[in-house]
Amino acid sequence: MVLIFYKNLKKHKKTTEKNITFSIFKDGVISNEDDLISKPNECKTFYNFTITDGALKTGLGFKDIEVPASESNLQTVHTYNMSTVGITEITAIDSFRYKHIEDDRYYYHINIVDQRGYLWICAVIDEVGYPIAKSNLGFSDLVSTSPYRINDYDCILYFVPSGMIYSSGYETEKYTNVPPLLSVAVHYDKFFGITDTNRNELIYQDNLDLTNYDGADNKFIEFVDQRGAFTKLVTFNDYIYLFREYGITRISEYSTSGDFSFTHLYTSTSKIYENSVSVCGDLVYFATRDGLYSFNGSSVRRICEDFDSYFKNLDNTHCSACSMDGKYYLATRYDFNDEISFGCESETGYINNVLFEVDIETNSVDILRGVDIKKIIALDVPYFSKVIACFNGANKAHLGELTHNGKIFTSSNQKFWTSFKTDLDFKGKMKRIKEIILNTEEDCEVIIKSDLETKTYIFEGSEKEQRQLANVVGRNFQISFKSSSAESHISKPMIVFDVIS
Repeated sequence: MVLIFYKNLKKHKKTTEKNITFSIFKDGVISNEDDLISKPNECKTFYNFTITDGALKTGLGFKDIEVPASESNLQTVHTYNMSTVGITEITAIDSFRYKHIEDDRYYYHINIVDQRGYLWICAVIDEVGYPIAKSNLGFSDLVSTSPYRINDYDCILYFVPSGMIYSSGYETEKYTNVPPLLSVAVHYDKFFGITDTNRNELIYQDNLDLTNYDGADNKFIEFVDQRGAFTKLVTFNDYIYLFREYGITRISEYSTSGDFSFTHLYTSTSKIYENSVSVCGDLVYFATRDGLYSFNGSSVRRICEDFDSYFKNLDNTHCSACSMDGKYYLATRYDFNDEISFGCESETGYINNVLFEVDIETNSVDILRGVDIKKIIALDVPYFSKVIACFNGANKAHLGELTHNGKIFTSSNQKFWTSFKTDLDFKGKMKRIKEIILNTEEDCEVIIKSDLETKTYIFEGSEKEQRQLANVVGRNFQISFKSSSAESHISKPMIVFDVIS
């Protein structure tokens, strides 16, 4: 018998082990690049995480505003009970400071308008725990509000379709002879205003006391050009700036003659949202249909361009903005284009769905998704500084303060970070992801989606580094990190994979 041994001619595919780390967490979103052009560990989108020090940490949130009961004990705080006085919806908020003549000191309030059109006061040093009634003159359908000063008294002017309501620390009166103004400003001892009847016309007069307003004293500045209707007045850097639908104009007064000069500084190719305009330090920030911008008094610069694509073709007329402690805050509408409904997005008729926090030093961004903010303001008082907001939808009875607790009141925010689709720098070759390594202090998920399959790996919170075997095959992959816990701290993730040649 002759035994014949044949050579095994079947070729076995060689594999080479590689790994990829996600230390680029610290760089935030890079959403303007195309899939497969980006680096394997770059961020396509994220929300409700704060990206700091190369880790995914607990993100922004809101809780019911807390205030101290006395100046002598600022650490003991409580919230306001809105239901005690029948407030089921907060429709507008403003911060208000006034000097009490007899006490010779300042008092600080949050003014609230409720669903009935009533005005209420919430003192920031509060002993009673609920709002105090101020006026029922009819604050519904507000056109605008503005801090103001008349005869050495601080006040807030509320403009409604039927006129102006003047509210100081001492009295509240309505003046039907004053037109509803979209925006007001005082500069060089002159009052300026934009009316709702002719938005190509700026009125001004020497009489600063609007409680004695006489339309016959008005003088007019009118522009009819491609920059569009007048929307907002801003006093900044010793000038008054007129924001328009599609541009910015600087107004300068010749102090000797009382005449004005006009400099058209900027023409926009897309609509400027007047409710996004906010002065922050030595810059003015604003949003257009195309994205975010900063303005230094003479020129405009585009910022945070990696987020531009999510603003495209959205109507953000109902956005709201403020600035506090070197941050610009913008509540707006944002399209994540991910077929997910989160938080307020599952409600019908929501107006805004995100809050942007932009650091003016670095232009880094935090994104809070799933909250429908009606109005957001900065509350800066000697005792504390807070960003506060009122809301649409399910949270409409809440007066909230911004936190880093990862929750919207009692609900934990779903947090998400995802990469681009990536070939892991091995174009056209089959790969197999075989291990995931990371540190996470709270429960989280790692989702790996290839062109062939999708698998989810669950990690429990631990102080130790964790490893899980994986088995996801494909040529291109998208890697995501997800958490439903309020707190979060994910760091040093690594993906180990084989390249199958």
